[in-house]
Amino acid sequence: MLLLSMDHDYLVLCNPASCEYGRFHMLAGFVPLGMCSHSPTGMYRLLMYQVSFGLSPNVKGDSYVFVLGSDQPPRHIGCPDVHEMILALPILFRGALHWHKEQHDSGISKILVFDTIAESFQYIHPPTVPGCANIFEMDGMLGMSRFNHAATTIDIWMMQDYVSEVWAIKYQVKLPVPELTLKFGSFNKQRGVVACFWDGDLQVLVKFGDWLLQVDVDGKLVASFHCKLIDYTQFCLKGSLVPHTFFPTLERYVVNASPFI
Repeated sequence: MLLLSMDHDYLVLCNPASCEYGRFHMLAGFVPLGMCSHSPTGMYRLLMYQVSFGLSPNVKGDSYVFVLGSDQPPRHIGCPDVHEMILALPILFRGALHWHKEQHDSGISKILVFDTIAESFQYIHPPTVPGCANIFEMDGMLGMSRFNHAATTIDIWMMQDYVSEVWAIKYQVKLPVPELTLKFGSFNKQRGVVACFWDGDLQVLVKFGDWLLQVDVDGKLVASFHCKLIDYTQFCLKGSLVPHTFFPTLERYVVNASPFI
């Protein structure tokens, strides 16, 4: 399921597998933080943050939950600190939304977790390593990728024990940066790394110039894709044909079509 922001006026919800989509207007003063399925009810919910700027003093700038397809207003659940995650992309792992946020002033990073059933927040500790990092879910485990200081090696950390918050390095991918730069352009380490399994093998996606490169764990180039003016994300789609009753309740509901045309 994809949730897309269109011109800051409305949101589009799309299921690429069933070719269904519909839209609903952005709620004034709210910023979407993530979308998740509420397993007890099967309904999809939006976690949203209400910005406090310009609001009356009695309105809290906290987080809210909005049920897709509902005619009820967003429900307040608290946690004002979640505003730090507005620009961070969440991943869904173990039925909870996870955000990684690096504190550039202190150099300390943290992972915020939202339990979608209890509707509660907590922090867990990432690996205590410096540098730009991204979290991801892979092979049923929570992972984190980061570059070393010289941006020549990608460390892949995997959480060995979620309850005890134990991390360990599982892969180290050494990039031939000079050769790749000469062929494809300058290396953009700020875009981060996408780690994924391809035919059972771990591979990473990195950006050099206008090219997206697919590299294996030995640092060898597997494939290259010219993607000028096209961005990429940490998300991997998993197709599902399970019908959702809220789709027909959305504006301009369409099936067997694409919202991107």
